[in-house]
Amino acid sequence: MVTMQLVHSQWLLIKAGIKTIEIRLNDTKRQALHVDELVTFIDLATGQPLTTKIIRIETYVDFESLLSQYTAIQVGSAPETSVAQMVQEMQTLYSPAQVRQFGVVALQLQPLIG
Repeated sequence: MVTMQLVHSQWLLIKAGIKTIEIRLNDTKRQALHVDELVTFIDLATGQPLTTKIIRIETYVDFESLLSQYTAIQVGSAPETSVAQMVQEMQTLYSPAQVRQFGVVALQLQPLIG
């Protein structure tokens, strides 16, 4: 099982089943993931784990192409957030050089409750 850290607000959205797409750099760790694999997200605020199952993996060359495929709600943003705004937010986490080197990945998740 893979473990990833997540900010509290995003952790809550995944737990509630609202955020269904987790966006990450498609680095070596993410390239090793596969459909049906379990991923445990650790809430950075509380340390609480949340186990999910990957139900689809899609790779993209950049955030703009990825974010154009999903609604803002699916990726954990407010409904009125534009693709440009979401791209700008992701650029605070990952540099353009990292994105050029690895690309990005959309992990479609299903929380496992119980």
